[in-house]
Amino acid sequence: MKLIKEAQPLSYETVNGQEVPVIQPEVYQRIYCKSCENEVDSEEQATGTCSHCGQLWSDTKAVDIKINILEMPPIGAESGE
Repeated sequence: MKLIKEAQPLSYETVNGQEVPVIQPEVYQRIYCKSCENEVDSEEQATGTCSHCGQLWSDTKAVDIKINILEMPPIGAESGE
């Protein structure tokens, strides 16, 4: 998977007297051939054909998106566990 957007603080909020960041999550993308599960590289995207199985991308291209939410710093609240 390729990182397409890095995590970064967007703003800060005050919660229980502490300043806590509001963080944009990391976003990853995987472009692959549904036919053979081969991940697509830029050269293959330019040709329009999977170099592994020979299928056309117009028929077999798939995109997976993964969002990685970073853990927030503790703000003093307890879960009760």
